[in-house]
Amino acid sequence: MFEYHKQGSGPAFVYVCGIEGSGRLFYKQAADLARDHTVVSFPLRRDGWYGMPRLVEDLAWVIREAGGRATVLGESFGGLLTMAAALEHPELFERVVLVNTFPHFAERLKIHAGCVLFRAFYPMLKAHRTRGARHVLFSSDVCEDDRRLFREHTADVGREGYVSRLRIIRDTDLRPRLKGLKTPALVVAGTADRLLDSVRAARQMVSLIPRARLKLLEGTGHVALLSERVRVRDWLAEFEEI
Repeated sequence: MFEYHKQGSGPAFVYVCGIEGSGRLFYKQAADLARDHTVVSFPLRRDGWYGMPRLVEDLAWVIREAGGRATVLGESFGGLLTMAAALEHPELFERVVLVNTFPHFAERLKIHAGCVLFRAFYPMLKAHRTRGARHVLFSSDVCEDDRRLFREHTADVGREGYVSRLRIIRDTDLRPRLKGLKTPALVVAGTADRLLDSVRAARQMVSLIPRARLKLLEGTGHVALLSERVRVRDWLAEFEEI
């Protein structure tokens, strides 16, 4: 169907990336997890116009390819997609890790404006977003080498795919459905996230998802998986208490 990256062997662990769509920002965690997991990452659709149902089926296909049932980590936009897919295909999800994400984007004016402006002025706004990343996306626990790799991996993002994902954020509200998400969930939020109010969104999700646990990362920003202080392997032990 499309390309994905797989490494290691063992129980399936699938990474679902953020709105940039590259699928290449899990490198700091993947090698460690691949010692005893089959770690799978994949890019989101780059071209064409699409909605959430298309991405839900893409993720379901990847999980089936990985072995049929998986631990799934969704980061930012990827968390929204992970929750939507877990509601549609609960049999594929062993457990979910939701990092700096949301069930509904609260800043309605911002997302409506983004959908209009990014479609009309994509190259200019994409360049502005890249320049502003160090002020908004990164906290002090992300080193310069990882910031550089982030910029490299997100430099070439398809316009149609990016705007489609913005529209999905605009149009999706999972809050009324979250009580039906029976998969064990670890909900992770960085307290220094300057892009989203991740802590508030995380508390809301934990209040709605029946089997959920909250984990706060003190001083960590939006791109938490590149933090020098984060080790996803350590998080997995917390599922014993969910």
